[in-house]
Amino acid sequence: MHTHDLSPWQHQHVFDTGNPLGEKNTWGVVAFTATMMVVEITTGWLFNSMALLADGWHMSTHVAAIGMTGIAYVLARRYASDTRFAFGTWKIEVLAGFTSAIVLGMVAFYMAAESVQRLFQPRDIYYNQALAVAAIGLVLNLASAFMLKSHDHGHNHHHGGYSHAHAT
Repeated sequence: MHTHDLSPWQHQHVFDTGNPLGEKNTWGVVAFTATMMVVEITTGWLFNSMALLADGWHMSTHVAAIGMTGIAYVLARRYASDTRFAFGTWKIEVLAGFTSAIVLGMVAFYMAAESVQRLFQPRDIYYNQALAVAAIGLVLNLASAFMLKSHDHGHNHHHGGYSHAHAT
């Protein structure tokens, strides 16, 4: 049986050293968004507002998508040195994005069916209350965008004896 030393042809597959601030802010946004999602869905039902209900269910897809981003951060960090990920752990992020798109499509079909039903069975809408909740949601969305934007997205790739940077 032959044994060969493959170490001259092996290299690290850690393409990203992580982003602790981005991960922390991502989980903060998940908490904010999940809270607002519950508020919008609940008040949408109470005030008969399809706009709040639709946005609440839409927010659920954001919770799922941003939550998957948080999980992708954790998994990418955990498996960064795993040789099974020959080109890095970015595949985890791609699968999270794909799953999020599928969930968003399902929510869109549900909201379309609910809207058609309300065309045939209209309900009174409590506009003042619905607008107050929507305004709070807007402020929360702006704060979340600021939290996600406030960290450095740049990262470096190190390949053997050379490296290059990416600014996203």
